[in-house]
Amino acid sequence: MALRSELADIKKLDSSATTYFNKMKVLADTLTSIGRPLSDEEFAGFVIKGLDADYDNLAEVVHNAKPAMPPHELYSRLLFTEQRVEA
Repeated sequence: MALRSELADIKKLDSSATTYFNKMKVLADTLTSIGRPLSDEEFAGFVIKGLDADYDNLAEVVHNAKPAMPPHELYSRLLFTEQRVEA
């Protein structure tokens, strides 16, 4: 499906964590609206895939989270990590 491919291709690069997360969330919400929702684990996987090595610690925490980290918590941790990386 094209929306999943688009999710897989988005990279954070120089955008803010908020801008990056919002792009991902809009696509995920679109999938939900057409009856193809992502699980929290799938969504987190797409978000982590688009981050660079500065976010490796976050990636490890997310991958080890059981049950899967919900989007609102992932967003909070992404913002916290961004502040730490940019400090």
